[in-house]
Amino acid sequence: MPLAGTETGATVAIRDLVKRYPMFHRRRDRMLAFAGLTGSLSFKTALGGVSLTAQPGEALGIIGENGSGKSTLLRVVAGISPPDAGSLEVAQPVSAILELGLGFHPDFSGRQNALLHGSLIGVPEREMRARLQEIVAFADLGEFIDQPVRTYSSGMSARLAFAVATSVEPRVLVVDEALAVGDGAFQRKCVERMVRFKEDGRTVLFCSHSMYLVAEFCGRAVWLKQGKVAAAGATQEVVHAYEDYLRYRDRRQLPRAAERPPATPGVLARLEDVAITPAERSVRPGEPLEVRLRVARTTAGIPLHIAVSFEDGTGFCLAAFATHWDGLPPLSAPGDEEVVLHIPACPFTRGRMDVLAYIGDVSGLQIIDQVVLPGGVVVASDRWEPGLVRVDHRWEGEFDRGSSPA
Repeated sequence: MPLAGTETGATVAIRDLVKRYPMFHRRRDRMLAFAGLTGSLSFKTALGGVSLTAQPGEALGIIGENGSGKSTLLRVVAGISPPDAGSLEVAQPVSAILELGLGFHPDFSGRQNALLHGSLIGVPEREMRARLQEIVAFADLGEFIDQPVRTYSSGMSARLAFAVATSVEPRVLVVDEALAVGDGAFQRKCVERMVRFKEDGRTVLFCSHSMYLVAEFCGRAVWLKQGKVAAAGATQEVVHAYEDYLRYRDRRQLPRAAERPPATPGVLARLEDVAITPAERSVRPGEPLEVRLRVARTTAGIPLHIAVSFEDGTGFCLAAFATHWDGLPPLSAPGDEEVVLHIPACPFTRGRMDVLAYIGDVSGLQIIDQVVLPGGVVVASDRWEPGLVRVDHRWEGEFDRGSSPA
């Protein structure tokens, strides 16, 4: 059945959500805002028309750079900050773990703050008192549970926040970097509880800078960029798009092969053509890859070496191959000739790479000519991997054959 407060059965339904904050440049501006006179003020748009939905039993990842609007979105979903425009429907109750200590009174004890949190989201005090034993056990704060929260470390505050927020069995759990603090045992308990929430048909909005956690825990993801949705969909695709953006946002500008100036007098040799196979330049990890180079000489028989490198958009070299390094003798044909670099299994896991081809002299020190193919190879993967290079390997050990692979 559709959850209360929604029409489609979604636990979270957001459409064209806008959130703006006034910019105060003078003390007088604050007074005007307090009086509701904001017509002369400038505004910073934190969310500019965000739309998304989340379903029961789903973990939705929220990713993006600092300042992209992630925390603002979660605060609006949690009911802490009202939207300025758009529609927002969230199944109740909703519980949030945002900034450490948010919603806690520093002079109240952990036990008192647990009761306070319940009252804030509408859970009766009698019911919260019945859950206190379970909260205390999960937080594992010992005698500190009866000490003022202002005496807690960041890890202790995180323990209490997670224990309290999840104890009320919310329909929607909002988590903003809650696993960034605390020890490994605490993080494991948190993950186990969030997994159980999904299995119980609850919804988790999970914001994290850890792409590993997002990729492993969330089935779908939303990438926010400057307050707008840059991408939304299957987690693997969204995370790949976001990581590629981070790698290529300061992308260098490379001249294309077609833009090369004509050969100048005295040039000993020139790369007349550089071709990638497959022809569409799209390859999957493990598939064969070839770079075919055609060398034209102006001086017959001059010895030459060939090199090819694969680089990301910032100029970082992911792999390089050179006949000189591999101990091959130099090319020495009297005229033009063709050289092919065979890579039997593409070692790259994903992304768009520039291909750079070089002709060098017999010593391998002087570059005679080069050709650049911006985005010469695009590697598409069917899963998310943290690394950019896949290496042949094998495992040895007494593994449980009855368990499903992760």
